[in-house]
Amino acid sequence: MRASPIRTLLWRVSATLAALSIISIYGTAHTGCGSAAATHTVVIKQMRFNPAQMTVNAGDTVEWKNEDIFAHTATANDGSFDSGLIQPGQSWKTVIKKAGTIAYYCRLHPNMTASLSVSSGAEQGTHAAMHAGAAGERHARSLSWAPPISPHQIHPILVNFTAALLPLSLLSDILGRIFGRQSLHNAAWWAILYAAAITPFTAAAGWWWKYSEHATDLPARVITVHQWLGTTSVVVFIILAAWRWRFHRRDTSPGAAYLGCALVAVLALVYQGSLGGTMVFGR
Repeated sequence: MRASPIRTLLWRVSATLAALSIISIYGTAHTGCGSAAATHTVVIKQMRFNPAQMTVNAGDTVEWKNEDIFAHTATANDGSFDSGLIQPGQSWKTVIKKAGTIAYYCRLHPNMTASLSVSSGAEQGTHAAMHAGAAGERHARSLSWAPPISPHQIHPILVNFTAALLPLSLLSDILGRIFGRQSLHNAAWWAILYAAAITPFTAAAGWWWKYSEHATDLPARVITVHQWLGTTSVVVFIILAAWRWRFHRRDTSPGAAYLGCALVAVLALVYQGSLGGTMVFGR
């Protein structure tokens, strides 16, 4: 008996839908099991990792491109990866192997932080929304204040005082001679005294930094010159403070010899600062 046209049409539609369902299931299974590892890019620019949070799969490759004017590192908190110095214009990549959240930072600029959320393909969709929702909280936490406890944090803070006090003392003495103000000479005396008191701690923090794990990638020749200039400056500052005390005790203006030596010390301080910038910020 011949089938009716309607029954034939229904049979063909059913067969077509069944075939499409099988193809869809096979394609989904094939994609989930055999997807190729992806490559993700983190751009370093304006002292930030962008994006600060990224979700990847275990086995994916993450590449850090330094588009900043300073050298940076990408260093995992758990030690699973460390890029070393990434100079401006250069990049570094690694394969992320283990699942979980990997926080990382720049060893030269510890306030630069970011994280990778590493999961399997099945877990990626579940965790993506959760990590995206926590992005604002992580960013705010990375900017929160914390007391400096490591040498690469303490040394730059002390350097700021040393770099400011000696030029300030010299400038105050020069202005005091020009305008005949003893108050300016008194300010110069206290500035050089504070510089002589703080500089030994600055040098000690620098030596501490050199022998810590954070200094392994610093250029050896540059840091050698920098450290010995810093150590010598301790002695020079103490000598200048003792010399300056003689003028302060007699309420007289310092002579040309003292001012000339102080100027040389300021120029040496500028050169030492440029070496420090070379070590931290690259070429």
